Amino acid sequence: MLSVFINRWKKLLLWLIYCILCFQISRLAMYIYHYPTFKEISFFSLVKIFFGGLRFDWISIIISNILLIFIFLIPVSFRKYNSIFKICANVSFAVTQVFLIFNFVDIPYFQFIHKRSTADIFFQLGGQTDVIKQIPVYLKDYWFLLIILIFMIWLNFKIYQKIILSITKENEFTLKNKKSVLVVVLNVLFTTAFSIISIRGGLQRIPLDLVDATFYAEPQYTALVLNTPFSIIKSMEQKKLDELQFFDDNENINQLKLYKKYPFDTMIKKNVVVIILESFSKEYTKLGNRKSYTPFLDSLMEVSMVFENAFSNGTKSIEGIPAILSSMPSWMDNPFINSLYCNNSVPSLASLLKKENYYTAFFHGGINGTMNFDAYSKQAGFDKYFGKNEYPNSSDFDGYWGIWDEPFLQFASKKFSEFKEPFFASIFTLSSHHPFNVPKQYEDVIPKGNLPIHQCLRYTDLSLKKFFENAQHQKWYKNTLFIITADHTGISEDPYFSSISGRYQIPVLIFDPQQSKQVIYNNIFQQIDILPTCLYLLHYPHKFFSLGNNYFDESVKHYALYYENGNYYLANDSTISVFSNFQLQHQWYYKNDTLLEVKLDKTIQEQNETLLKRVVQAYNNTLIHNNIKY
Repeated sequence: MLSVFINRWKKLLLWLIYCILCFQISRLAMYIYHYPTFKEISFFSLVKIFFGGLRFDWISIIISNILLIFIFLIPVSFRKYNSIFKICANVSFAVTQVFLIFNFVDIPYFQFIHKRSTADIFFQLGGQTDVIKQIPVYLKDYWFLLIILIFMIWLNFKIYQKIILSITKENEFTLKNKKSVLVVVLNVLFTTAFSIISIRGGLQRIPLDLVDATFYAEPQYTALVLNTPFSIIKSMEQKKLDELQFFDDNENINQLKLYKKYPFDTMIKKNVVVIILESFSKEYTKLGNRKSYTPFLDSLMEVSMVFENAFSNGTKSIEGIPAILSSMPSWMDNPFINSLYCNNSVPSLASLLKKENYYTAFFHGGINGTMNFDAYSKQAGFDKYFGKNEYPNSSDFDGYWGIWDEPFLQFASKKFSEFKEPFFASIFTLSSHHPFNVPKQYEDVIPKGNLPIHQCLRYTDLSLKKFFENAQHQKWYKNTLFIITADHTGISEDPYFSSISGRYQIPVLIFDPQQSKQVIYNNIFQQIDILPTCLYLLHYPHKFFSLGNNYFDESVKHYALYYENGNYYLANDSTISVFSNFQLQHQWYYKNDTLLEVKLDKTIQEQNETLLKRVVQAYNNTLIHNNIKY
C-alpha cells in the first residue's frame, strides 16, 4: 500500500515540476517578446523574477491539478477503475492547458494593457461579438505564438500520458489491515495540508496576493513575476472593496473637497463635446517630443488650452470612459463598469448638465453592447446612445469593431445639428485599435510608420480634421466647448513611454472657437479632473461630487492616481510614488529620470502617503456605501 502511494506522489511531483517548466517557458517568451520594455532588468534581477515567479506558478498549477491530486487520494487501484481515472485525469490535464493558454494569450495582449489580464477579461469576452471577431485576427497576427503553443500542448499530452496515465498499470491493492488504513489516513492528511499550503502560497499569515509580486521585482516589472491564471483567480476574489478607516469619513471628504460648489450664479451655457480618441498616447503627438502622427491634432493645440502633463487613470477603454465622463476611476481589480458598484448613484457630465436643461448623447461606432458602454451611458444619464445599430449605412462597418471613424464622426456632426441647444455629447472613436486597419481607399494614401498603429492614428487624425471642417459651418459650432483626450495609451516603441509613468501619459486639450489662442498648462492633470474642470469653465452653479479636481483650483493638492497589479501609483508634477498596502515601495523623478533608474529617499514622502490614504478611503467607502449625494 505505502509503495503504491509513494509511486503516485513521485509521478505527481514529476508532472507538477514539468508544469512549472511550461509556465517558466511562457514567462521567458513574454520577456523576449517585450524585451524593449524589460531590457533595463539586470541579470540578477531577472533571476530573482523567475525564481519569485515559481511561487505564483505553483499556486496556479496546484489549482489546475486539484482534481488529479484528489483522485490520487482514493485507496483503490486505477487499473480496476481505468475509465473513471482517465476521465478525471484528462479533465485535470485540460484545465492545466487552458491555464497555459491564458499565459500565452497575455504575451501579445500585454502591449495593450501593460499588465496581466484580470477577471474582467470574461466580461469582455462574454457576449461581446466584436471581441469574438477579433480572435481570428489575433491568431493570424500572432501565428508564431500559436504554433509554439500548439506544439507545447501536444508535447505536454505525450509527457502526461507517459507520467500520469501510466499509473493505470500499478499493482492492485486493498485495505486489508490497520497498517494500510493508517497509510490512507496519513496520505489524506498530508495531501490536504500540501494542497492548502500550496494554494495559500506558503505558511505566511496572509495568502499570496497580486501585490506580493513587488517582493521580487520593481513595480513596473511585476507582470513578469505573475502568471495570468493567478491574476485572474485573485481578481475574482477581490471584487469587493475594503472599507477603510484611516480618517473620519466626513472630515476626509471635506479635506479633499470632493463636494464642489463654484462661486457662480449664472452658467455659461455652451454646448460641450468630449471627443475620446482610442489609444492616443501623448507619445504620438507633438507633446511627446518624438515623431508626431497627428498633424491636425497638433495644429488644434496651437489654438487650445493644452494640458501637457496629463495622465490616464487606467489602461483600458472600459476604465477610461467612466474616468473621463463620470470622474470615476477603476482603482480596483475590476473596471468600475463591471464591478459590484456599477449601479451606484454616480454623477456624470450628462446627469449634472441636465440640471441646466442640456440634451445629452453618447456616440460610439462600435457594436452595441461593446464593453457595456450602452448600459453605462444609460446609467450615467445620457438621453440617447448612438452606436453601430443607429448608424444608417452598414457598408461603413470595418468588419471587426464598428463604423470607421471618418463616416461616424460626420454622422455625429450631422446629429448635433438636430439637437436642441445646449447639448452635451461624447464621441468615442475606434479605428486606432487592433487589428490596425484603415479603409481600403486610404491604404496606399496614408503613410505608415514603425508600428502598425501609426497609420491608423493618421487616419483618425484625418477623420478628426474632416469633422472640424464640417463642424465649423454648423450653427452650433461657435457656441461649443470641445474637450479632446484619449481613453488610454497605445503601443509604444519608446523606452520612456513604455515605463510606468510614460505609458499613462495622454494628450488633453480644450478648444473654444470663440477664444482661439494657445495656453500651455504644465501642472499634473488626470482624466478624472476633466469633469470638474469642464464645469468650472462653464461656471456651473450647482453643488456636485467629484473625485477629481478643477485644474484651476490652487487650494487643493493636484495629483494623478492609477492602479495596477495591486499597487497604487501616485504622480505629482515631478515624482511617481508606488504604494503596496499603503506602504511606500519606490519613488522616482519621472521628468528628469525618464527611465526610472534612480530611487528617491522614502522619508520625504509622508505627505503623499497621507494623500493616498485619504483618496483611496474616499473612493472605497463612497462606493461601498453608495452615499454620493448630488
